[in-house]
Amino acid sequence: MEQPIYRGVVKGETVILRESRVPLPDGTEVLVTPLALQAGTAVALIAAMDAEPHPTAQDVAELEKAIAAGRRPLGRVNLFAEESGEKGTS
Repeated sequence: MEQPIYRGVVKGETVILRESRVPLPDGTEVLVTPLALQAGTAVALIAAMDAEPHPTAQDVAELEKAIAAGRRPLGRVNLFAEESGEKGTS
């Protein structure tokens, strides 16, 4: 019979399982095999999200303000300008 696989991450010295309800009673022995953190994998993403520093609401507000301040208005480009003899923007 094949054993089920449970995935999780390590926080401090504790393994936190992704599934909220795992049928493992306290005291159950488990085998933990670390997975390589390859860029772009779900494991790497979760590790990055769990890593310090965690942004505060103020940090997020400042970032959104900076993004809004750097926005430029969209220009319209006439893709058929050469055929009609018009300038490139309208």
